[in-house]
Amino acid sequence: MGLVIQTVTNMLILSAVFILLALGFAFVLNMLGIFNLAHGAIFMTAGYLCYLFVERMGMTHWLAFPLTIILIAALGIFLERFCFRPFIGDFNRQVMICVAITVVLTTTMNIWLGSSNISIPSFVTGVLGPPPYSTRWDRVATFVTGAIILVLVILFVNRTRWGAQMQAITQNLEGAILQGINFHRIAAMACAVGCALAAIAGILMGTIYNLSPFMGDVTLVKVLMLVILAGVGSFHGIFIVGLILGAAYAGIPMVIPGAASDVAASIIVLIILLIRPQGFFGHE
Repeated sequence: MGLVIQTVTNMLILSAVFILLALGFAFVLNMLGIFNLAHGAIFMTAGYLCYLFVERMGMTHWLAFPLTIILIAALGIFLERFCFRPFIGDFNRQVMICVAITVVLTTTMNIWLGSSNISIPSFVTGVLGPPPYSTRWDRVATFVTGAIILVLVILFVNRTRWGAQMQAITQNLEGAILQGINFHRIAAMACAVGCALAAIAGILMGTIYNLSPFMGDVTLVKVLMLVILAGVGSFHGIFIVGLILGAAYAGIPMVIPGAASDVAASIIVLIILLIRPQGFFGHE
């Protein structure tokens, strides 16, 4: 029973992290048409930044968490203005600039902090429930935090003026511009929100699992699978497929141990894409 509880907890945590990352990726993709291949590196950098603030600079978690998010959101605004905006519509250069960003961020963290696995100290300590039905409080807090952020994102997109403008640009760019919507300002906001979501996911992952300079590469592959499976442009599909992938990557290791579990999950995704290449909620 204890193993089942741990598996369900891991499933919920992985689902929350995957959904946060995929939503951040989708914000940039839907607004700018850019496959932000540096998204995984941004996710990794946020985890390391929070670690540096807490461990090296002695900040409290409650200060390091928002400060990291703000800095990574500012990085998103910088990237939109100087790295993405000049290459809108030029796929080859988009790929090149994203690869360059990834190399710079990964190499910087690797040289600065090394490749050894480290982790962010837990925000909360202790155990919830008696054995064998117990689970760690930090895992519960991670899932709750991720769920709250996801609810706030939904409210932002559906209930705010900026969210409505983002949806208008996604549906009809020319029509939105003719209605007086400032495309570049909304695009910068979308990049800031997308990078902020990646930052939150990186911090949450860093408190539960180990940080590594190359963690973003593996995670990016899973995010791409999630976005494609959901169907490009489908936000609600990301939530549903995120839960499915979280369950797969948490449950399959119970049956197939080691790295083979990732291979099995990837094969399942490939088979689904062969049958339905537009994803579950996409269109031909």
